[in-house]
Amino acid sequence: MAPMRDESPPRLKAFRNSIPTPPGQSVPSPGQPAPPPVVSQPHDELSQAQPELSRAQPEPSQEPPQRAPAMEPSTDLRDGEAADNSSDLLASELNPTDCVETPVGAAPVEASNRHPLLQSLTLLLSMVIMLAVARFSVPSIVEEIRYAWHRGELRAEYETGSDGLKNVSLDSINRAYQMVTSAVGPSVVHIDVTRKATEQEKEVHRMLNSDLFSLSDQGSGVVVGAEGFILTNRHVIIDGESISVTLSDGRRRPAMVVGTDPLTDLAVLKIEATQLLPITWGDSDALRVGSPVWAVGSPFGLDRTVTFGILSGKHRMVRAGERNGSSGRYQDFMQSDVAVNPGNSGGPLVDARGTLVGINTAIVGDTYQGVSFSIPSNLSKQIYERILETGFVQRGYLGVSLEEVPDEMLIGDNTRVRGALVLGVARSESPAGNAGVQSGDIIRRANGEEVSDVGHLMRIVGNAHAGAVVDLGIRRDGEELELTVTLGNRPVTLDR
Repeated sequence: MAPMRDESPPRLKAFRNSIPTPPGQSVPSPGQPAPPPVVSQPHDELSQAQPELSRAQPEPSQEPPQRAPAMEPSTDLRDGEAADNSSDLLASELNPTDCVETPVGAAPVEASNRHPLLQSLTLLLSMVIMLAVARFSVPSIVEEIRYAWHRGELRAEYETGSDGLKNVSLDSINRAYQMVTSAVGPSVVHIDVTRKATEQEKEVHRMLNSDLFSLSDQGSGVVVGAEGFILTNRHVIIDGESISVTLSDGRRRPAMVVGTDPLTDLAVLKIEATQLLPITWGDSDALRVGSPVWAVGSPFGLDRTVTFGILSGKHRMVRAGERNGSSGRYQDFMQSDVAVNPGNSGGPLVDARGTLVGINTAIVGDTYQGVSFSIPSNLSKQIYERILETGFVQRGYLGVSLEEVPDEMLIGDNTRVRGALVLGVARSESPAGNAGVQSGDIIRRANGEEVSDVGHLMRIVGNAHAGAVVDLGIRRDGEELELTVTLGNRPVTLDR
């Protein structure tokens, strides 16, 4: 057999030749098998061992064998090759399986998969507990946060109000009230009306042996035109034989009736006078609930009386105005808590800028009880301009009889927007009949505006002129229809 050649790299050969030979061992020649490695002992143990013990065979031990510490390379290696050769040698002699050790006390892999049902139940129980905690704790937390937020808002309002009051002088508020009165007072007039007594009143006078058959009424008005036009309530001057107006400067002038509108209880008078100071029109639609308002008039004959309050509500329809001859269907009252008594009727309701926002018209009961009503200035101005044009108010006419939509026929969830139910059509040639409106239709829209109730639809149609075109949105047998109606002229007999 041919001797085996040593095919190790030159650097490994140099490293092997540089390793000193322990006593009792011979360096194998090339081609001979290497003797089994000798486990080296620590330096301190070798120094204490006897020569005979070093040659003795080690006894078997129950402890696992320990890896021999790496031997330090000889210092006689050339060109710094010791570190590289030693790392290559150790890497080639190490067994990869020797580096894998099982941690002490580690459980077998199969132990983690023994109870999957228990793990699922534990996870489910944890989720149930978390949901229960959230169910009872989250509402209280949210409520506490909302309460803290609201409390912060109140604190901010309190601080803002406190700081603002420090910079506000009561004298300035008084001057503001006085300026409003000064701006409005010259436009307010006192109206005296002499009318014939009714047969019932005449009978009372006969029983009292009195020859006075004429009665005197009074009210208020406001100058709205420099030419002498005055706006007041219709019930103040109705059936009057003579009407006289007392101006704020004391002048007394007779007045003539230009025109009246029974449905809104408004009337326009005309006097011959110069150097009049008409009031400025305001925007009643822009006036918000809670705004301060002033009423000026002649309650119980006490002229130029000023009362103060706030606007309590808008778009009221009450029976108080019907007592004076107006129609609740065409009324759109503003409610206030300003003191209004008999004699205030026809007087102005003004805002903080001194502009006209309403005409005081009605109260609940015979005297003021904390609630009063006025006609909005936007509606009053519209009626005033129509009376100036024609002497009366010409309203559009649809030609249908209407009723409020019952709950069982209500469309949608908004109970405030019901529409108007058509009970019948006046005749086939009426405006509604010509347009195709039928009994049982629900009118939901008029000119794109949602119809809230019957009164709302009547005001929309009534505010339009005869000949105006109105687009109606109708619900019929579950279908939506669009009809175009050309309004007619409302018969005068319907206003009586």
